[in-house]
Amino acid sequence: MTRVSSGGAAQYLQPASEVERLLTHEVEDLKTIHGLSLRLASADTLANILADTLTTAAGLVDAKLGSVQLVTPDGKLEMMGQVGFGDVIFDQFGTLSLEDCSTCAVALQRRSRVIVPDLQTDPDFAGIAAALQSYGAASAVSTPVKNQAGKVLAMFSVYWTEKRDPDERDLRTLDLCAELAGRHVERSVSANELRDVNQRRVLLMRELAHRGKNLLAVIQSIAARSLRGERSLDEARDVFIGRLGALASTYNTFTEEYPESVHLRDIVSAGLEAYGERTVIEGPKILIPAKQAQTLALVIHELATNAAKYGALSSVNGRVDVSWKIFQADGHANFSLTWSESGGPPVKAGAKKGFGSVIITSLIATELNCSPTVEFRPSGIEYRLECFFSALSADTAHGRPR
Repeated sequence: MTRVSSGGAAQYLQPASEVERLLTHEVEDLKTIHGLSLRLASADTLANILADTLTTAAGLVDAKLGSVQLVTPDGKLEMMGQVGFGDVIFDQFGTLSLEDCSTCAVALQRRSRVIVPDLQTDPDFAGIAAALQSYGAASAVSTPVKNQAGKVLAMFSVYWTEKRDPDERDLRTLDLCAELAGRHVERSVSANELRDVNQRRVLLMRELAHRGKNLLAVIQSIAARSLRGERSLDEARDVFIGRLGALASTYNTFTEEYPESVHLRDIVSAGLEAYGERTVIEGPKILIPAKQAQTLALVIHELATNAAKYGALSSVNGRVDVSWKIFQADGHANFSLTWSESGGPPVKAGAKKGFGSVIITSLIATELNCSPTVEFRPSGIEYRLECFFSALSADTAHGRPR
C-alpha cells in the first residue's frame, strides 16, 4: 500500500496496478452489458431476451450453470432457458410453484434476491441441493426481473460449482442485467398483449358479422311464421314482439368476460322474470354459445307464454320448475333439461301445431340433434330435451360446465 498525507491525516491507497485492474474489469463489464442492451433492443422473442440475459449474466460472474424462468399468469415459474445444465432441466424443473424449495421460488415469494453461498449446508435448500448435486452446483444467486411498477416478470439464477459468497461487483452486475431484462421483458409482454387484443378484436368483429347475419335470418323466420295463419294483426304483432324480446334478453346477458356465450341460468331467468316466486330454477353453471343460446331463449319464451295462457302460470296456485343436469352415459357427456308444470288447470294437446310448437320441437331438435318430448299431464305439461353436451357447446371453448 502507498501512504499519503492530506490535512494531517494519513490515508492508505491501493497500488496503482490494482486500481487499474479493477477499473479495467469495470469497463469490460460495462461494455458487455452495453452489448446486451443493444441485442435485447432488437430481440424478436421473449425467450431470446431471457436466454441472452442469463448467458451474459452467468459469463460476467463466472458461473458455470444458470437457469431463467418466466412468471406465468397463475404465479408459477416456467423454464425458458439454461446454461450448463442441458435440456434435461426442462423435464426436471420445467415448472416450479411457490411451494418448491428452490432459490428462484423463494426469491419470487420475497420479490427480492436470494443468495446461498453453500447449498449443501443451508437447511432451507436441502431439497434443491440434492436435486442439483449431479450438476455440481454448490452456491447460487436468484435475481428477480421486475417491471417499472415492481412486479416480478421473470427470474434468473446463476450457480457456481464451488462455494462462493458473491461480492459487491457480482451483485451489481446481476442487478444491471436484471434491470435491462426487466425493461425489455415488459416491452415484449406489452407487445404480446396488444397483439392478442388486436387479434381478439378481429375475431370478435367476424363473430359479430356472422351473428348479425344469423340473427336477421332468425328474425325473418319468426316474422314470417308469426304473421302467418288466422291471427289478427294485433295478435300477430304481440306474438312477434314477444319473440323478439326473448332474443333481445339473451343478447343483453352477454358480458365482457364471456362475449360469445351466455350462462344458461341467465337465459332461463330472463324468460321467467315476470313470474317471480312461482318458478324454481336449478342446474349447474353452463355457458352456452350465442347460436344455441338464442334458440333456447325462444324455447323458454314459448313454454312460458303457453303456460301463462293455458297452463300452470295461468293459475295463482300454479308453478313451473326448470332444471338441467350433465351426466355421463355410454362414454359421453350428456345434457338434459326439464320444464315441469304443476298446480295449473288440466291441459291437453292442441289440434293445431303453431310456430311455437315448431320452436320447442323441430327447431331445437335440428339445432341440438335431439328429440324433445312434450307430455300432457293432468297437473300440467312436462317438456324434456336431452342431447350430447358437445352439441350444446359446439361453437366455443367456453361452453362447458363451470
